[in-house]
Amino acid sequence: MDRLIIIGGGIIGGSILYHLYKNGYRGRAVIIEEMDAPAQGSTSLSAGGFRNIWSTEVNMKLTTYSIKRFSEAEKEFGVSIGFDQRGYLFTFYEDNFDMIKEFKPNWDNAGVRTEILTPENIEKMVPGLHTSLEHLDPEIVEFLELKPIAGGLLGLDCGIVNPTPLAVAYIEKTKEMYPELVEIKLKTHVDRIIFEGGRAKGVIANSEVIEGDIVVLAAGAWSAKILEDSGIPEEQNIPVVPLKRMLYVVNPPEIEGVLNIPFTIIDKGVYFRPEAMNWLVGKAKEEQEPGFDTEPEKDYYEEFINYIMQARIDGAEYCRIQSMWGGLYAHNTKDKNGIVSFHPDFENLFLATGFSGHGVMEAPGIGQSVSEFLLKGKFETIPEVSQLDYKRFRENKLVKETIVI
Repeated sequence: MDRLIIIGGGIIGGSILYHLYKNGYRGRAVIIEEMDAPAQGSTSLSAGGFRNIWSTEVNMKLTTYSIKRFSEAEKEFGVSIGFDQRGYLFTFYEDNFDMIKEFKPNWDNAGVRTEILTPENIEKMVPGLHTSLEHLDPEIVEFLELKPIAGGLLGLDCGIVNPTPLAVAYIEKTKEMYPELVEIKLKTHVDRIIFEGGRAKGVIANSEVIEGDIVVLAAGAWSAKILEDSGIPEEQNIPVVPLKRMLYVVNPPEIEGVLNIPFTIIDKGVYFRPEAMNWLVGKAKEEQEPGFDTEPEKDYYEEFINYIMQARIDGAEYCRIQSMWGGLYAHNTKDKNGIVSFHPDFENLFLATGFSGHGVMEAPGIGQSVSEFLLKGKFETIPEVSQLDYKRFRENKLVKETIVI
């Protein structure tokens, strides 16, 4: 392997680049990014949460490893990434809470530190939040389809991070260490990947031919479109579509302690966390159609998300929008998990995409894992990553992740 091409200059592509050289690669590499700076797409538009609470072991392992690396990033790169282990709080209705209590030993066995919370614990942790519905008009309860919160699960090692400076550091640090080997192409659109004889020969980008021994596709929500534009038929493409996810910065309720809360998820997947002196609020729109539209919808917050917040949190009716934006999940329609492997039909096309919203929080682990596989032919640090092979779609060995927000 003398020359590597990485398509995508976000946190996944950057992590792969950095870890390859950290782990001994000394060939040439070019990383291609369409925007005018690294990590300005989905990476910078993410909610910035990290957690190791998942339903699948591979995600528990990837994120637990990555959390440790996040904690070391400032020392490793000399930049602040806002690492804050304030916790992740999931709240549940009675039926789901019973399932969570039954599943807890799985997290314990995987080394994922969690704590079961009572409704009283939750209300102390999130000032102004009501776990019961006694304060609400029955018609509102029926309209919003609410139930009492029976309990919660707190992820003790979870929290928030600013992924953008880390992604930029991955790329710029590698270029700084190996200036003669690393090329960063910004404002460069990949027209297509060049396929010849079952191999990826290289790419055409801004009408320029760039050849390489291995092509790594780490373009997130744009990955399937790139393959389609390259002439890959649907049956050989990846089951990944772009899904818009909207975020809203709002002023918090005027209650003491609301800026000290964990990343909190309440009814219907509405979530919020402190963002400087405000709250960052989001919720996946259930009827969202796939597409590349990223226009935020003010009405979605005001006429749905905030109604849920008002029902649960004192003063939430005054949480007015300060700013808002939309980003894209690289949504895997088959099992909501990443695809990390060579494509079985194109021997030197490596896929690192389809993370369905958890790419940021797995990026250090993915970079380490991909570098190991490309350099040594196997996943050593996190062997479970082998479960994310493209072949699972053809062999009906899906790895279904159910805890996706």
